[in-house]
Amino acid sequence: MASNWTVCGVCDFRNINKASVVWCSECDEGLCGECREHHGASKSTRNHDVISITEYQKLPSNVLEITQTCQKHKEQYQTFCKKHDCPCCRRCVIEKHNDCKDLTAIDDIVQNVKTSNAFLEVEQTLVQMLENVRRIRKDRTENLKCIQDQRVKIERHIKQTRKMINDHLDKVQESIIKELYAKEENESKRIKQLLSVIEDIDKGISLLKVNQNTIKINASDLQTFLALKHIEKEVSDKEKCIQAVLDGEGIKIITLSLLINKEIRNICRAACFGSISVESKSCKVVIGSNKSKQAQMIVPILISKCIDDVILSNKLQINLKPDGFVTGCAILQNGKMMFCDYYNCHLIGLKSNGTHEFVIQLDTRAFDLAYFELINAISVTSGFYGEGIHLINLYNRRTKRCIRTSNSYGIALNKNALVYCKSGTGIMEVQNLGESEKALVQFKMPHCSYVAVYGSNIYYTNKDNHSVTCYDIHGNLKWEFKDAQNLIYPQGIAVDSNGNVYVASMDTNSVVIITPDGKRCRTILSSRDGLSSPHALHFETTSNKLLVANENKIAFLFDVS
Repeated sequence: MASNWTVCGVCDFRNINKASVVWCSECDEGLCGECREHHGASKSTRNHDVISITEYQKLPSNVLEITQTCQKHKEQYQTFCKKHDCPCCRRCVIEKHNDCKDLTAIDDIVQNVKTSNAFLEVEQTLVQMLENVRRIRKDRTENLKCIQDQRVKIERHIKQTRKMINDHLDKVQESIIKELYAKEENESKRIKQLLSVIEDIDKGISLLKVNQNTIKINASDLQTFLALKHIEKEVSDKEKCIQAVLDGEGIKIITLSLLINKEIRNICRAACFGSISVESKSCKVVIGSNKSKQAQMIVPILISKCIDDVILSNKLQINLKPDGFVTGCAILQNGKMMFCDYYNCHLIGLKSNGTHEFVIQLDTRAFDLAYFELINAISVTSGFYGEGIHLINLYNRRTKRCIRTSNSYGIALNKNALVYCKSGTGIMEVQNLGESEKALVQFKMPHCSYVAVYGSNIYYTNKDNHSVTCYDIHGNLKWEFKDAQNLIYPQGIAVDSNGNVYVASMDTNSVVIITPDGKRCRTILSSRDGLSSPHALHFETTSNKLLVANENKIAFLFDVS
């Protein structure tokens, strides 16, 4: 342990108790004011660096405990053994390190240590570690806020579900009570009708009895005899009426009862409203390390956003004028938008706020388009009636060149290559705007198919069998998706940064989103959102915006989160 830095070491040696005012690390002892003057004047110590005790005591406690003398031999450290990574005094070398070859004078080791690479590396590592800790703290704080938001969202969902159940049960209750009253009224009416018949029989019998008593008292025997025959006949008729009543369906006892639907019973048997699951996903924090003098990064694991969590907001409705037939659209990097007017051979340019900016008249049909950011140009396919793919310079809005091909429909950009649908042939590619085209996937493709490229995958829509198909860039089939209820006559297609696939379903007036594995879909836009035969759509991954265009020149722009 280091010497007691609170008292002067020289005075303490002379049994004088004086407080130290400075500390000499080389002497490993504190000095009072008087001894400090002698220390600075002495030839052997005048070059020693001293610091005030106030500053020295700011050092960490573990540093204050470091001694510069060997605790075993009570001698100054003279060498450093790199093999054993420890300082040694003269006697330590003789006893334990005589065979060690990597011994260095400790003065050489500690010289310029504060500016050494090792010291700077530790310093940088500490700075980096502090930054990493702050990133982790920020990530955890954001996660805390996220689960709080999720709790509010789930609570609202529970209450909405409860209200939905209550509303449904109210309707079911109202319906069954209406049925109850109707059944009661119907059966009551039948019983009342029977009671009316019985009442008539009762009156007839009562009248016969009165008449018989009157005859018995006042009529002659002959009159009584003749009247008796008539009374007997009427009694017989009344008996038949009573028997008919007893034999009829109307005499049966009517009861009303309630048979509870098993599905309703299951609601009462439900032990809980649902369950709250806790999912654990890989952390997205990117941390750095200065280990081995190289910056090393931990690559974050990106978690794809589930299609159930995708939310569309800030809807902007765009009117592209009443005539024409919109078949293609795109969002440019500056937020501007462009649309293909197929029948009028127009390219329509809009500002980011949806107002019209320009119209480019073409000498061919305009079916679909893809944007080349590097050269600020648009490539336009021409569909059935055109003779190729036209490259339009957006600076002067003129045709720059034409790639000769036929029956080109949906088009997408894959780095410097154009990928497009060619009816009757398959999915084609043209590299670096060259003339020669190459088939990526060969099959008898129907006309009006659209294509999208994401990573190493190619996606295209087939209106004939109502499907979306995914191939890898080498033409190997990965999956095919069909949903007869939600996806009918698919047209425009796009992919977001999570690999989720967006498709315009023309005959269902909707846009569906398909999971990256092609196993499930969800309708995110419908006719209630204004969709009517949507043909084209485009997803801009930088700004997370979705552009959807109806064939009747009404388009919508959404923020996607």
